[in-house]
Amino acid sequence: MLDDLAARFIANGWSLKWLHREIVLSAAYQQASRPREDAMQSDPTNRLVWRMNPRRLDIEAYRDCILQASGTLDTTPYGVSMDLNQPGNNRRTVYARISRGRLNNLLQLFDFPEATLHSPGREVTTTPLQQLFVMNSQFFQNQAAALAKTAEKLEGEQRVQFMYHKVLGRDANQAELKLAADYFAAGATPAQYAQALLSTNEVMFWP
Repeated sequence: MLDDLAARFIANGWSLKWLHREIVLSAAYQQASRPREDAMQSDPTNRLVWRMNPRRLDIEAYRDCILQASGTLDTTPYGVSMDLNQPGNNRRTVYARISRGRLNNLLQLFDFPEATLHSPGREVTTTPLQQLFVMNSQFFQNQAAALAKTAEKLEGEQRVQFMYHKVLGRDANQAELKLAADYFAAGATPAQYAQALLSTNEVMFWP
């Protein structure tokens, strides 16, 4: 496949514009990462590229997605950078203040590169501390509370569907609706349910 792509790249005058268009319009590039049971049985390692390998969002995009889902994202452009720990800082993460001496904990947890060194790419790690942050941090609790507040006038399935649309951009299926009903019946608050939704892998990974 690479040999064929290289040959056609040369035949098209070494045009990077052509190469980019050819790649992003290909069926392989446009596939979702969701598995299919039949394909998982025949090719569990995805050697035949029948789906996109799951890719996690970088921390900047991930934090912005959480803010967008909760309805608190501040899209004001330009201006002075702000520390991510500063109360009320809901600006896009690209405006975060980067300290070479002491990197912000959130950035450190989610593989932001060392600020004092050149970094051609990011290492992707999965650690218990990342999920503990999602479960216990004030940032996630604040965003979950904001999301729950936007749905406070709704009840039952309407509230669940509203949150699914805000966070995941889709309808909840019947199994998910039953799971939500059981969760609320056990005494969970809307803010706790909102945090559970914001904590799902479906938010963190590309579709």
